[in-house]
Amino acid sequence: MFVRLGRFDVARRIWVLAGAALVLVVSCWACAGLPGRLSYGGFMAPAAEASRAADAIRTEAGQGGADVLVTFRNEELTADRPAFREAVEDALRRAPENTVDRATTAWSSANPLLVSLDQHSTVVPILLRGEGETGRTQSYLALRDAVRAPGFEVSWTGPGAIISEIVQRSQHDLVHTELLVLPLMMLLMVFVFRGVVAALLPVVTGVLATAAALAALRAVADVIEVPYVTVNLVVAIGLAAGVDAGLLIVSRFREELRAGRTPAEAVAVTVDTAGRTVALSGVVMTFIAVGLAFFPLGFVRALGIGAAAGLLVGALVTVTVLPALLFCLGERVDALSPAWLRRRGGRRDGVLWGRVARAVMRKPIAYTCAVSALLIALAVPFLHTVIGFPDQRMLPAGAPARVAAERMEHDFAVSGLGTLQAIATFDHPVDRGRGHADLLTWTRNVSELPGARGVLVAGTTGNKAVIYVGQSHRVESDSAKSLVRAVRALPVPGGSGVLVGGASALAVDTMDTFYRLLPRVLAFMVVTSLVLLTVALRSLVLPVKALVMNALSIGASFGALTWIFQDGHAGRLLGAEPTGYVDALAPIVMLFLLIAVSMDYELFLLLRIREQYRLLGDDREAVAVGIQRSGRVISAAAAAVLVVTACFATSSVVMVKEICVGVFLAVLIDAVLVRAVLVPAVMRLLGAANWWWPRFSGNSSTGKGGRPEAAPEHAARLPAPAEPSAERQPR
Repeated sequence: MFVRLGRFDVARRIWVLAGAALVLVVSCWACAGLPGRLSYGGFMAPAAEASRAADAIRTEAGQGGADVLVTFRNEELTADRPAFREAVEDALRRAPENTVDRATTAWSSANPLLVSLDQHSTVVPILLRGEGETGRTQSYLALRDAVRAPGFEVSWTGPGAIISEIVQRSQHDLVHTELLVLPLMMLLMVFVFRGVVAALLPVVTGVLATAAALAALRAVADVIEVPYVTVNLVVAIGLAAGVDAGLLIVSRFREELRAGRTPAEAVAVTVDTAGRTVALSGVVMTFIAVGLAFFPLGFVRALGIGAAAGLLVGALVTVTVLPALLFCLGERVDALSPAWLRRRGGRRDGVLWGRVARAVMRKPIAYTCAVSALLIALAVPFLHTVIGFPDQRMLPAGAPARVAAERMEHDFAVSGLGTLQAIATFDHPVDRGRGHADLLTWTRNVSELPGARGVLVAGTTGNKAVIYVGQSHRVESDSAKSLVRAVRALPVPGGSGVLVGGASALAVDTMDTFYRLLPRVLAFMVVTSLVLLTVALRSLVLPVKALVMNALSIGASFGALTWIFQDGHAGRLLGAEPTGYVDALAPIVMLFLLIAVSMDYELFLLLRIREQYRLLGDDREAVAVGIQRSGRVISAAAAAVLVVTACFATSSVVMVKEICVGVFLAVLIDAVLVRAVLVPAVMRLLGAANWWWPRFSGNSSTGKGGRPEAAPEHAARLPAPAEPSAERQPR
């Protein structure tokens, strides 16, 4: 099948290239309409109790909640002075029409807790108007530009302000990163291929895959919520996956040319070997990406759809468009090769990897134990990981919304960001009689819960009351999460129930959803990966080994992430202050990315080893030669991912930085420790068991004992390659 596909690429190359150009034009046209359909939300599950609490406070109580918190501070005046009040109220009257639903001042609510401890500041909670998070964020931006108070320091924070600043920084970071990553990627490819023309080709596939991923986001943006931050990660995935696949194809084509094949024969063999690997890898990773659709978060679902489109199109491009381009170029694929780089090439490519593999296989038990122990040690910090929901600490130190939030925590008795927001429903109106008595009883019971620090009745409407519950601990701590569960479990006297929201409640709901869905998501990813790897490798042992090694590398990267960002080690070197927690969305996204990347490299390596085993029939030599011939390509592919993730890790948004640093560490661990050391050591220990496959009647893909046949299928159809010669090295 793949040989025929390669011949089709050669015979119909004009049509293939024209189709690629058309896809690129359509994708770019679709991408042009994407920014106007992106969302500021997508980080909360609509059915989660914290989300329902926020909606109920807005629609049922009409007061007590806050989308943004605006603080007015004057060092000369105190809040009890008429001039202070007049200035604040005059500033609020400047709000554009249809932007504010309700603004609660210390004077309109007679609430002294809205005044700072030193009396020089007041905070105004504001509920905004607008359709969804995006509409309310637009109202916030208009309001922020209009509200002014001469002589006052005006600062903005709260969920709306924080999300808005995260999005604005993400947009700026995306432009900055694109300008940085493409030249660096091009330089890396020039160094890998030792030529400008060959270096351009993987970048082309990366751009096509990225354009297709963004076009897919545009296609679904009217159906699901696509947050701005998702675009950064989808671009990173598209570039990395496209370049990786293109690198494998171009490397194999040049190898076949150096072995003496004609361009047409080289294309056929390349598509039948490297193309088969890319196609299978693309299918595996696409199915893994689809697993993200299980999570009811717009951010995660949009990432899964965009990643799946980019991976699938990237694989399709590398087995159709790229072979057509390679045939058109022929031996000119090595054109524009600088002499100083040409001298570094030659017959020693990959020799180091072969030596490492042979050295490891001489002491397989020692290397297996040592590397496994190291990976387990790296994973240990993950055992004390604290999961939190994104708050002001996702912004860099000095960001206006973060500074305002931190100042509120210091200046006010009860901060609106760290508190729980609960809305309770009673049987009677709460402003008088029995309903009022029930409300007082319930608030007193809440204040006596472990970890509660003050209770404030923020607003009442009919038989509903909104209260704020202060906390004695950080919002992501186990104590804060226990307080959330305790308030939810506390009976409402003479009432029908309570909904609890706030940052701690969002973290509880997100992780409860994650843990509830994780078994089926993991089952889907594991079963899909096992089935596809089993079909590709014709082995029942190697797929299981691959999953075990992936688990080790993923655990190590999770542990390193906890050690850096939560515990604060080396975080300053990365431009990130210690957060004290790991963002709740990071493990979900990283789980997919790391499984996909690990499976990708495992498939690249094992298919090459299998090819050598079918030629040589010797397990030990097949592993050594397979690693020698694929090691340089895999290390170059890993370097491409490292460049992309390192560039995106410069983001000023800690959530994006966390994910990219985690992937960077995982790929580094995977390429250096797992593929180069652990794989040859374990395969040496398993020996012939690596290729165990049940013998079925009429099975043509296995020989005696269930082992693979002695020669690859394309060998019977194409002339045998000659030994590489010095004359056929890249010019």
